[in-house]
This record gives sequence, structure tokens and C-alpha cells, in this order.
Amino acid sequence: MTAEYLTAVGSIGTFVVIAATAVAAVIQLRHMRAGNQLTGLLNVLARIEDPESSGWFEDAKDQISKNMSDPAYRRAILEGTFSRRDNAWANLCNSYEWTGSLVKHDLIPEEPFMDVYSARLLAAWDLVEEIVAIRRRRGDPSLWENFEYLVVRARAWERANPDGAYPANVERLKIADKWLAADNAASSATAN
Repeated sequence: MTAEYLTAVGSIGTFVVIAATAVAAVIQLRHMRAGNQLTGLLNVLARIEDPESSGWFEDAKDQISKNMSDPAYRRAILEGTFSRRDNAWANLCNSYEWTGSLVKHDLIPEEPFMDVYSARLLAAWDLVEEIVAIRRRRGDPSLWENFEYLVVRARAWERANPDGAYPANVERLKIADKWLAADNAASSATAN
């Protein structure tokens, strides 16, 4: 064996070791990213399910239904002079705003978030859309744009999954509705 042959074999061996190390590093980075995304998703889900956060929707519904017909209230929204203390609709919008930023920048995975929260997110947007429109009258489309981004993605997710996202190859349970007959009878009794 010549020195040139040994040098070539050594170079190939070095290349193989470096390539294997690079592949292992890429795999490890993917695992770390997935772990970080899971941690982020779990933190977001915990925050959304927090009792205080969970109450924002109902409180916002009450605030909006009681106050939106008042021109002074709408003017305060437009001018940004509304009270931010105990303001459920502002908390709801801001919460989905930062969540939207995390989803948009792939810091939390979109698919599992939408699987759990798309309908809730769309209901929240429907509730506050008038407020967003008022706040944007002054020409700032960036206000709650990450919330808007989530809504656009949620609508796309709902169109792609009109019956939910249950895996097609997994058997569904047969769920007995023992109250169906009684509820139908009660409905037809109140209809008469």
C-alpha cells in the first residue's frame, strides 16, 4: 500500500466521521426543537386554561353586550382611553395576540394548537371583531394582527377538517345517548 492510498482512505474515513457527526447533530437539533415547541405549547395551553383567562370570554361577552351601544364607550375604544383594568375583551385580544406571534414564528406548533382551540379562537374573534374594527379606524392594521393571523389559520384549519381531526384509520366509539328520547319528548312538548 502506498502512502497516497493510505492518505485517500484516511480522508474518506474522516469525511464519513464528519458526515455522521453532522447527521447526528441535525437529528439532535430536531429533537431539541420539538421538545422546546412542546414545552411552549404546554405553557400556552396552561395559560389559556387558567381560570382567570378562561373567564375572559364570558366577561368580555357581558362587557360588550352592555356597553357597545353607548357612543361614548365606542369613542373610548377608538381613542384608546378605555379602562384597561379588568377589561376582559382587551385581555382576550392581547392573549391571542401573543399566542399568534408564537404560532406565526413556529415557536409553538400550529396543528395541535388548532386541533384544540380553533373553534374557541373563532368564537373569540367573532366576539371582539367590532372592537378590532373600531380600534383600527385610525389606520393601524397591525393592531392585534397576530390574533387576526390565528383566526385566518383557524378558518383554514376548520375548512380542512370540517368533521374534526380524528384519525381516519382509528375506530370510533359507539356512544349511547340515553337521554335522546327524553330530550326529544321535552322539545316536542315545549313546541306544542
